Amino acid sequence: MNEPRTAEPWSPTRFLRWQEGEDALHELVDGFPLKLPEDVTRRHDRLAVALIGWLGTALRGTRYVPFTRRFAVETRPGQIRRPAVGVDAGATAPEAWIASEPIAVFEIVTDLLRDFNRLRKIADYQRAPFLRHIVFCDEASPRAVHWSRLTGAGWDEASVEGLDAVLPLTGLGVTLPLRALYASALV
Repeated sequence: MNEPRTAEPWSPTRFLRWQEGEDALHELVDGFPLKLPEDVTRRHDRLAVALIGWLGTALRGTRYVPFTRRFAVETRPGQIRRPAVGVDAGATAPEAWIASEPIAVFEIVTDLLRDFNRLRKIADYQRAPFLRHIVFCDEASPRAVHWSRLTGAGWDEASVEGLDAVLPLTGLGVTLPLRALYASALV
C-alpha cells in the first residue's frame, strides 16, 4: 500500500487498519499518517536493544511489560505515537497495536539539545493519562532528559549525564544506570 493522500483526518481505527498492511511504520499526527524514518543508525539500534533488554530483565515478575516501536501509544484521542521503547502497565490483548496503560516511553534522539521534533512529542506524551515517565536519550553520548509525573500533578524535568549517572524510574520501581545502555553502544 502507498502512503495515503487525503485532506480529511483519519480515525485511529482507520489508521491502524491501514498500518497493518504497511511495512514502514507510521504515527498518526493530527489525524494524518506520518512515516517514521527508517534510516536509524547502528548506535540508535544498539541503544534501543540495550534498553529493551535491560527493562525486560529489571521488570521481570512485575505487571510492567516493555515494548518496541512496533507497538504504539495513543497520547490523546486520535494521536498515535511510536516511541523507540515503552512500558505498558495494563492488560493488552496479544493482537493489539496500542498499549492499554503506557507508563513509560523512551525516545532516542540524534541531538538532544536541538531536536525540534522532540518538543512536539513531549507535549503529546504529557497529555497521555497513564504516562509517568518520558525519557529522551541522546544517541551520541550518555545523556538523558527525564520528565516524571508521579503524583498526577505537573511534570518534573531532570537531566542526567555520564556513564555513572542513574535514572530513577520510580513509577516502575527501578533505577536505570546509563552505563547499562551506553557501554556497548558507544564502542
